[in-house]
Amino acid sequence: MLVALLQRTPVVRLATTAEEFVLAAPAGTLLRSAVGAVASLGALHSLAGATTLQTNGHPSPFNVTAGTAVPTVFFTVTGTQSAPGSWRIGGSIPPGLSFSGRTTPGTVNVSTLQLSGAPTTANQYAVTLQAFEGPNLSLTSSPVYTYVINVAAATATPPAITSPPSNQTVSAGGAAVFAVAATGSPAPSFQWQRNGVNLAGQSGTTLTLSAVQPSDTGLYQVVATNASGSTTSASALLGLSSMAKVIGDGSVIGENIVHPNHNIFDQVLLTGVAETLTADPGQVTRTSYIDLNDDIVQVEFSGAGTLSLVLDDSSGPAAPVNYNQPTVNYMKGHAGIVITGADDTTNVSVFTVGRATAFDPTGGYNILLPPGDANNPANNGSSLFQGHDTTNYDGIAGIAFIAIASTNGKFGGVRTSDATYFATQGMTGIYAPGVQFTGPVFIGDISAFNTATPVILLGSVSDARITGGDLLQDNDQPVQVSGISQLKFTAGIDSQGNPLPAQSNQGTLQQNGSDVTAQIVVNPAP
Repeated sequence: MLVALLQRTPVVRLATTAEEFVLAAPAGTLLRSAVGAVASLGALHSLAGATTLQTNGHPSPFNVTAGTAVPTVFFTVTGTQSAPGSWRIGGSIPPGLSFSGRTTPGTVNVSTLQLSGAPTTANQYAVTLQAFEGPNLSLTSSPVYTYVINVAAATATPPAITSPPSNQTVSAGGAAVFAVAATGSPAPSFQWQRNGVNLAGQSGTTLTLSAVQPSDTGLYQVVATNASGSTTSASALLGLSSMAKVIGDGSVIGENIVHPNHNIFDQVLLTGVAETLTADPGQVTRTSYIDLNDDIVQVEFSGAGTLSLVLDDSSGPAAPVNYNQPTVNYMKGHAGIVITGADDTTNVSVFTVGRATAFDPTGGYNILLPPGDANNPANNGSSLFQGHDTTNYDGIAGIAFIAIASTNGKFGGVRTSDATYFATQGMTGIYAPGVQFTGPVFIGDISAFNTATPVILLGSVSDARITGGDLLQDNDQPVQVSGISQLKFTAGIDSQGNPLPAQSNQGTLQQNGSDVTAQIVVNPAP
């Protein structure tokens, strides 16, 4: 029997066969013990004998790159009669990688061990692996294997936005979620912005802005940065949907006013920082505030959708310093305008109150009349202005931007001949990528300062004009354009009735990184 025991496996077969006949005999107990011992020796052979560590085509050393996900590596032990029940992981595991979910040395109870993840730190790592027949490192074990992982430093590449944030339109009090995806090595960090201003604490791949109010509307973008550089995503609009005439900081002070041109409008006075407006079908909603040059500015909106107006650098309300309206208090600031839910029935105009226009100064609102002599009593406008010709009125509205999103890809027209767009950060100009304009796009001028980006980004337009401006940029940035086949430089007129001669273009127009100035600019005739 002792000689037979030394032969291990043959005895197992012999003893097992013999056991069928002697279990009832007194010697059966001894024989069962011998069979148990022989079976144990067979198990020991299964892991401790001529075993080798095998992988699915990724032997040691395994060469990988920091920041790049590794293909999943499967570890098995061959030359065995039974599969492992657990593994002991030791040595140094590269940060960012895991062995069947384990990122630090220890035990995993799996049959097939898996390596996965994306390493983060360049170095050479030696990991020790030992398989056990039973769970929790029980029963017999294999030899201790060493698996070397070489993590090379990543090749530095600047960030690239692969999925920019998209436009959001929500009801007041609702939630809006912006998301971004980007590539780059090392992996980029993120900073969300609203109108070019960093949002504190917003540095993830998503931005959630809950209980949205008119003051939250604007242009949102994210800056992705790593050691190789930074890039800014395309902007996404956040606007409100509403059925109300006005929500936020606005007060209706006149309704169903009949203009001499037979249009009917409602007059809203901005009473705080932000408001959202709608227009009744077939009518105009007009809102008033004072810009940074102390001009009363009128914003007129008609058609589908909503218009949200937010003032930066705001103050007030207070009586206007350049007008005889002591009973009317205006908010003062620099306006950004967002229009969402628009279609081809939607139109917007921006202009100032000046002597080339006539108004009713008695009702707390201003009714625009056709251009003419403001001092003519027939126009009821003489008492609105201080000192008649002695007060210096700027005559040009100052705004930051108009941003437009359309439900059907179309929009009526933008009439801002009596306005200059300017800003020191973010975008300034008209931002309506992909929107087809069925009416004109008239712009007085655009001026970008400091880090601001001048834009005229449209889907398409048949009549685009710069009326009296020259597009010269203080910060030397090119004007980003799209959707314009011709940009005409024509004469204009300010709200005082002063002519603004047509200027020659002084800016550089850029589309998708290419200079398109010569292709689209139409300068005035000599």
